[in-house]
Amino acid sequence: MTTDNLPKRSRVRAWLREPLLQFTVLGGALFLAWPLVEARVAPPQNRIVITAQQMQRATDYFYQTHLRLPDPDELQPLIEDEIQTEVEFREGVALGLDRNDEIIRRRVKQKLEFMTDDVIDQAKPSDAVLQAYLDGHSDQFGAGPSFVFSQIYLDPNRHGDHLAADADRLLARLNSGDGRLDYGVDSDTLPVPNDFEATALHEVTAMFGTEFAAALPGQPVGHWVGPIRSGYGVHLVLVREVKQGKPPKLAEVRDQVLREYQAEHRVVTNQEAYRKMRAKYVISIQMPPTPSPDRYKPANAAKVGMVDDGVAR
Repeated sequence: MTTDNLPKRSRVRAWLREPLLQFTVLGGALFLAWPLVEARVAPPQNRIVITAQQMQRATDYFYQTHLRLPDPDELQPLIEDEIQTEVEFREGVALGLDRNDEIIRRRVKQKLEFMTDDVIDQAKPSDAVLQAYLDGHSDQFGAGPSFVFSQIYLDPNRHGDHLAADADRLLARLNSGDGRLDYGVDSDTLPVPNDFEATALHEVTAMFGTEFAAALPGQPVGHWVGPIRSGYGVHLVLVREVKQGKPPKLAEVRDQVLREYQAEHRVVTNQEAYRKMRAKYVISIQMPPTPSPDRYKPANAAKVGMVDDGVAR
């Protein structure tokens, strides 16, 4: 259509109705607006989702290692470890640490942490710094109390609704003074000893969990008490003796103090670096459904284990 003989205003209206012009304007507008549309449609690159499958795998691996489920204080570190692995994996990839190297996510995480480890290991703290560390952590070097104790384990799955009554009945008999104690009969099976020689609280925590270790100090010596809860179930406990340690001199334990100081400093430095990296991400946690009581019975223990490379054994 020619517009040469039309008035100027009519020529403009006719020109605006041209399909080619409309297509060009619409295409240009879409091109300019696409970054805004894409930002709304595409998932954010800094979003991390910890799936229920990941949490189940972490729980299964903890059970394979400790032969018990994690208590509430131990579950949060499992969650944080999954987040930290993903955060540090992404940061490691961003730095190119994965190039030309066939490694799994945890290896990338380790390589990122090694960058700070080298710096820390080269730093030599003064004796004044080491002495301050020794003074603040004297329990780790033999100054804290250690406990000589015995424990009888009562499996909640075996005793069921009679757990409290069975514990009270056994506790009364043990404290009656008749001396009858047979671990093979009185204690359910557990992959830890019934009797412990002088054991520091941090070692007790590693074996039984925080709740059990926190309950141990202050218990009467020579008297069965309980039930005391652990990550395994419940226990009756007899504290036989509490041994007080003697603070050592720095010269006697200097190498050990240096190792512990550097190890703790390494953890703190890595945590601070990780905290800054983690702040860049949006985190979502998807917890698995509550497992069936049958899932963690001894017969199934060999079926639930996972190892670091993600391959079922």
